Amino acid sequence: MTDRAMELIVCAGQTLLENGGEVFRAQQTMEIMARSLGVEGFHVYVLTNGIFASARGQDGGSVNLVRHVPLTSVHLGRVEAVNELSRELAGGQLDLDGAQQRLARARALEETSPGAERLACMTGSACFAFLFGGTLPEVLVAAAAGLAESLLCQQFGKRRINRIFTDIVAAFLTTMLALCASRVLPALDVNTTTIGALMVLTPGVSLTMGIRDILNADYLSGAIRLLDAVLIAGSLACGVVLGWLAARGLGVLLW
Repeated sequence: MTDRAMELIVCAGQTLLENGGEVFRAQQTMEIMARSLGVEGFHVYVLTNGIFASARGQDGGSVNLVRHVPLTSVHLGRVEAVNELSRELAGGQLDLDGAQQRLARARALEETSPGAERLACMTGSACFAFLFGGTLPEVLVAAAAGLAESLLCQQFGKRRINRIFTDIVAAFLTTMLALCASRVLPALDVNTTTIGALMVLTPGVSLTMGIRDILNADYLSGAIRLLDAVLIAGSLACGVVLGWLAARGLGVLLW
């Protein structure tokens, strides 16, 4: 019984971390589920990319589980499903078997389709370009650049290429597209176009979560998330610089 309950609890915490849940929220949810299932001696330590949990077994021994969570994405539907599961479990509306079935359904919720991701990236890039003062040319070129970087990120993601390298190449491609478009449209504001397209790649989630973790006194997890945000921002900056240097070398830039 304890082994099954521990597996359920740790899988729930892993699901939260994998899909954008906060570290303190994952730990709190796991503790609530453990109390609801009557798991004795439950202790858990959650990091950004790992879970360490232990409890006292029915035979008096120790039950220990460790989970590595190397990759994270954002799927708030799964996070909400796990939160609802924990609330119903705490309210006595679910038993262990029912909770396992609900968790399996939560983990099986479909990801956003590639087409929807591309559309969202195009729309976001165009809207950011407009917010930064762009006119119709900047909005259209930013949308095209957003489509290109979305396609690139999807292809690199399928091949499990490193996130830092992916961001560098995406920023490079976006910058080159904007600079080449400026040769056809001399009135195009390259800076506005490039910034608008890159905004969809900025590490807003990592930065926000890192600050929240630090405010919740979880300094190690907060520092990890902030470092991740800095690395992503630096990768984007490197890609932009490489794009400008390549454009100058190819004669796209005349200054």
